[in-house]
Amino acid sequence: MIGYLIASYLKGEALVIDPPSGETELILALLGEHGVRLTQVLRTHLHNSDIDEAPELCARSGARLVVGRGSAQVARDSCDVFVVDAGSALHLGGECIHVLATPGHTPACVSYLWRDRLFCGDVFDLGRCAAGDGAAEPARLFDSLTRRVFSLPGQTLVCPAHPIGGRRIALLGELRKRYAQVLGRGREAFITSMSAP
Repeated sequence: MIGYLIASYLKGEALVIDPPSGETELILALLGEHGVRLTQVLRTHLHNSDIDEAPELCARSGARLVVGRGSAQVARDSCDVFVVDAGSALHLGGECIHVLATPGHTPACVSYLWRDRLFCGDVFDLGRCAAGDGAAEPARLFDSLTRRVFSLPGQTLVCPAHPIGGRRIALLGELRKRYAQVLGRGREAFITSMSAP
């Protein structure tokens, strides 16, 4: 899993998006090295089967955990949990991070839009849509991609939780072309292909 760290040096604050498992010490060291305080840990999605270390990171740093409404149960007793919906806005220093509902990979998936960057978790993980804990919903994933994600400007930088075609960052315009064939056949064909074993 790929995680992302955004810092506001003027305010001395930082947030992390989808912190990778086993990287709590590294994240805390990076924060100390840069002299910033972690205020928020954002999750794009959670699986019921996940062993999530984000609550521990929050407990150790004093940050709040941010999840989409309806996310899998999180350890609420170990940290402050803030639930977001589509249209919610988060703040870091003078910056605004917009929340987009992008359900499909899981029912409560959200993506975070900051400037020209979209932190989208597994919204492009089409090959495994039907796998995992059974929470995937191909119809909602199709709608998320076609109605929300692809409505953003083509120059938007897409920052996924896992590499897409070996790339850690891609332009949305390139991804539109890449996925045109699979999405262009229509919603019902997409649902059928993603639901096949």
